[in-house]
Amino acid sequence: MRLHTVPAGVGPTPLEKYLRRAWPLMPGRVLRDALKKRDVKLNGARVGADAAVKGGDELALYIPDSWLAPEPEVLFSDDRLIVAVKPQGLPVDADRDGVGADTLLTRLQGRWPGARLCHRLDAQTGGIVLAAADEAVWQQAFEAFRDHRGVTKRYAALAFGRFERPEGTLSAWLVKDARRGDVRVLHRDAPGAKPITTRYRAGGEVAPGLYRVALEPVTGRTHQLRAHMADFGHPLLGDDHYGDRAANRCFPGAKLCLWHEALYVSRDSPLVDYRGRRFEAPAPEWI
Repeated sequence: MRLHTVPAGVGPTPLEKYLRRAWPLMPGRVLRDALKKRDVKLNGARVGADAAVKGGDELALYIPDSWLAPEPEVLFSDDRLIVAVKPQGLPVDADRDGVGADTLLTRLQGRWPGARLCHRLDAQTGGIVLAAADEAVWQQAFEAFRDHRGVTKRYAALAFGRFERPEGTLSAWLVKDARRGDVRVLHRDAPGAKPITTRYRAGGEVAPGLYRVALEPVTGRTHQLRAHMADFGHPLLGDDHYGDRAANRCFPGAKLCLWHEALYVSRDSPLVDYRGRRFEAPAPEWI
């Protein structure tokens, strides 16, 4: 049994919807079965799927911990630096309302209570994430990611459209709309715009019109790879926001095909104790 307090910022919400938001990777069948059996208590009373919750409510969930508090996948740890692998669909941290009973950070803090994230990935992007359980290491990593210095990241993706050139470097500007939570790519500087640079290397065709591609974000802006590739004319499979929805429908059930598969700490990185280290987490076989 696990106790959980609904964050104060949550307005009245159907119980099932809230549980899916708080534990996004819990299989639907597990959640439906728990609600059918009334294995959830709301403020001390057993309830079913027709219940609603709001900020401050107390939940008691009689669901196995394997679903409520899964163990993180860790590539490396010396109890100072943690190199984790984030599943696709799992947020790195709680959302703006404080909802996030199961996130990468909560999984890590189950083993390292003082763990802090060194950088972020979108919820639907999987792969390598660095965290630190040591203040000095966190400060070093924060400097490296903030200044785009000393850490090289490589992503694997599947993109639509045959590439005229097998590799290249793309440069543009990015404007973020914080209210809408998205970005726009511009081809000239403008107020509020930040420069972006993305390197790509195209691979083989995995399905008609769909190609493997390795991506290196030289800069690390919000949604940079997704937006930049769509602007380049090679949207990523599974990206319904910036990409090609009609093309995505040709691959029913496809996730966003973007995965942080390799990270290299350079010889002059602020992460002094990890210089020269390379960490790899191969991308899944999406097709």
